[in-house]
Amino acid sequence: MSPVRWRIPVGLMAALLLACLLAVGPATADSREDQLGEAWAAYDAGDDATARALFESLANEGDAEANYGLGLMDSAGRGAPRDEAAAAEHFSTAANAGIAGAQDALGYAYDFGLGLPLNHDLAEYWYQRATDAGVVNAKNNLAYSWIDSGRNIDQALAMLQDVLSAVPNEPAYLDSYGWALYQLRRYPEALHYLCDAAMHDPGHPEVQAHLGDAFWQMGQTSQAVQQWQRALDLADRPDELSDSGADFLNGFGLKAWKNDLIGRLMRAGNRAGPSEDAVPLPTACNEPPIS
Repeated sequence: MSPVRWRIPVGLMAALLLACLLAVGPATADSREDQLGEAWAAYDAGDDATARALFESLANEGDAEANYGLGLMDSAGRGAPRDEAAAAEHFSTAANAGIAGAQDALGYAYDFGLGLPLNHDLAEYWYQRATDAGVVNAKNNLAYSWIDSGRNIDQALAMLQDVLSAVPNEPAYLDSYGWALYQLRRYPEALHYLCDAAMHDPGHPEVQAHLGDAFWQMGQTSQAVQQWQRALDLADRPDELSDSGADFLNGFGLKAWKNDLIGRLMRAGNRAGPSEDAVPLPTACNEPPIS
């Protein structure tokens, strides 16, 4: 299984922007602070032209936080065509200057080969740096790195409990916590966290596949097959992918992912093939979670 990681959830962006301001310390001049404030306000308001112009002006003067802002805009295609290589360059500049959100974003870029060569060791290094600085999303990503490679499972589970305490309804974090429980063979508990994640992130193929794996371990073969089929179908429906789901397939490789799912379906005795209609989530996901 290849690791699942997430871009910073939109709901956490405001907190991370505040963290950026704290990370770089007091502004060297009121004008810089004012320009950054205007840039982030324009960014939050969706005024991409203004935000980009302000960030570019500051970044040209060597401002690390402005580089982070440009990285976010380039990675999302805001104010200019999406450019992952440019985003990675901006994230690298900001990360090396100590911007915690950029450290998490740079780790993510290395994890999925977004504008940089795949390098999971460097991804984990930057996740650790951002985790040390208190970035919740990085803490999730670092814990998941450990889980999926079979390391520090108990420590990762404790970290993810802290993550969910801070942000209880984020599907990315529900999936990570459920996958940690899965790795500990606590399948009944894992099932319901993975159900929640799958319902709230229907466009992430690995999230859907995780739920299938949990059903398989619970002996619910037909529901496992249903989930694996959902995951396989997503590979051929790019318009239905979430941003993180698309990034996952970029890092895993589309052909490799489809072969992986076909192998699971064959193990269950089913022939894999595209579905004409979207496969619904199983009714088991409507049941209350096991406490």
